[in-house]
Amino acid sequence: MKILFITRNFPPQKGGLERIAFQFQACLRSEAKIFLIKWGGARKWLFLVLPWFLIKAIWILVSKKPDLVYLNDGLLSVIGVILKIFKIPVIITIHGLDITYKNKLYQWLIPRCVSKLNRVISISSATRKECLNRGVPEDKISIVPDGFRDQFYISEDKAGLRKEFTAKFDLDLKNKKILLSVSRLIERKGIHWFVDNVIPILKCSSKDFIYFVAGDGVLYEQIKKIISKKGLSNWVVLLGGVDDDLLMMLYNISDVLIMPNIPVAGDIEGFGVVALEASSCKIPVIASDLEGIKDVLLNGDMGTLVKPFDESDFKTQILNMLRDDIARKKYGEKVRNLVLDNFSWEIILKRYLNIFKAEILTFNK
Repeated sequence: MKILFITRNFPPQKGGLERIAFQFQACLRSEAKIFLIKWGGARKWLFLVLPWFLIKAIWILVSKKPDLVYLNDGLLSVIGVILKIFKIPVIITIHGLDITYKNKLYQWLIPRCVSKLNRVISISSATRKECLNRGVPEDKISIVPDGFRDQFYISEDKAGLRKEFTAKFDLDLKNKKILLSVSRLIERKGIHWFVDNVIPILKCSSKDFIYFVAGDGVLYEQIKKIISKKGLSNWVVLLGGVDDDLLMMLYNISDVLIMPNIPVAGDIEGFGVVALEASSCKIPVIASDLEGIKDVLLNGDMGTLVKPFDESDFKTQILNMLRDDIARKKYGEKVRNLVLDNFSWEIILKRYLNIFKAEILTFNK
């Protein structure tokens, strides 16, 4: 099978979509010949990048004659509609914001273009619902979650890793439980809400914890101000953007991953790959019962779901999880097995390949 793979979310840009696109195309190369058109630069240049994508795609379709076109997000559907003139299947993956982006022109154009493509792959039930709400035909939609590469788990004692981390950041972690969030600091991720509303009541019940936030974004300064205003500097540490080596260390020294997402109109959480990465490192996940997060946590089988904005329940569930080290360790073993059994790229790739092959067969009948 020969596949033209087009993505505007690719390294060196950092983020969940970029990581997923890189891993998917790398995994796909074991089963197909890939012609990759990618962009890993700033979003502000997309008005120039997209015409270049189209020109390069036409050249590949004429000269290399791939069997199908695969588009890695909703914005690219505009290109996909044009490429249908080459009479091969055009398949697209929709993640969330790429179908819900709150702009009148975008909402008029993109769902119409998505609807014209041969197959629409939604990464979660929540994303599928948003597609249906915008007129994408139900019979064109398949749900396939994002895949995951088992690259972060370290099977060694946490004590040594904690000592290394303590030396690196000059922090005292002795007898402290570690809460972790890995997230862009934007509104729907809810980190600002969690620091403002949950950390103050959590420290009233237990002072022996520290909350690390790995990530950067537009709310970084706002969160810093909350920490200062409420005197939380002993409990909350903003690490900023981190590389994969530091992220690996964080996943393997932490006790609980927190995903305190909040609902934001026009900006859904399509999935949540960090939950897979954390679970693979045997970290229990406590997350908002919201949108695509429910799919990634298998509706509660792979983590604890809490109603958004419920600071009392977040506090209760965190304290319950931190209270029993033996039970938490046993739970960690369970979630690692679940993530490997349900989300490894080998499993997800088979589902994609079955869809690709079926579309090619249908198209050529």
